Amino acid sequence: MKSSVIDIKNNSVGELELPDRFFAVPEKKHLVYMAVRRYLNNRRRGTADTQERADVSYSTRKMRAQKGSGRSRQGARTSNIWKGGAVVFGPHPRDYSIKMNKKELRTAIFSALSSRFREGDVRILKGVKASGKTKEIANLLNSLNKEKELGTVLFVYSEDNGNVELASRNIPYCKPLDYRFLNAYDLVVYDSILFTEEAIKGMEGWWKNE
Repeated sequence: MKSSVIDIKNNSVGELELPDRFFAVPEKKHLVYMAVRRYLNNRRRGTADTQERADVSYSTRKMRAQKGSGRSRQGARTSNIWKGGAVVFGPHPRDYSIKMNKKELRTAIFSALSSRFREGDVRILKGVKASGKTKEIANLLNSLNKEKELGTVLFVYSEDNGNVELASRNIPYCKPLDYRFLNAYDLVVYDSILFTEEAIKGMEGWWKNE
């Protein structure tokens, strides 16, 4: 499978042979869904905690007489119906993480990547070498925006492209991502995906045994 390659000024500079095992994977919607759900769940801290009856610090004295007042029957001040009382069925610390098989997870990643490539949302860049200045990546994105509105951008780079992380992180609509940390969530939510030529070559070595 071949894809056109563009330079930092949005000029076509040839074609690149893309690995089929990354860019020609059949669509696996359920695996992509599970991978996205796993990504979001694993980000949850799970530290929310509420007080139960035994945790609330109040006297256990009966609030008023059982009969004679004409009002409702009330027991301890720790009851959940009182302001400052306990919480019924509230959250407690727990682990929200979800496990997936290694093979399933990688299939989900490349299925999402292949789908976005087929939809025309993936572009391959050549000649990216960032020194860490934000204006370098900003100028690159502006030149690409002239042809087609990019929207939010996932910028997949390699260490060989210089300090792309530093140059991109102050651009609110662009997320820099090392090719080694590709995940289904980022591949699904961003409007456009930019790969450097070095990132493509790096992927072939990183997942060479898959």
